[in-house]
Amino acid sequence: MASVMGLLEEREAVVRVRVEELQVETDRILVELAAAEARDFRKTRSAASSIAPACM
Repeated sequence: MASVMGLLEEREAVVRVRVEELQVETDRILVELAAAEARDFRKTRSAASSIAPACM
């Protein structure tokens, strides 16, 4: 039978791998979010500049 400490260490190793996977996924999502925000900002700025002359 495995010791309690051995089981805990095994579980910890599994959890550490999962945490690393989640950190990688979080980093990827943050990069995608920054890119989407930049695109949105450019679109908004472009739309505002095309509307502004029409308002004068």
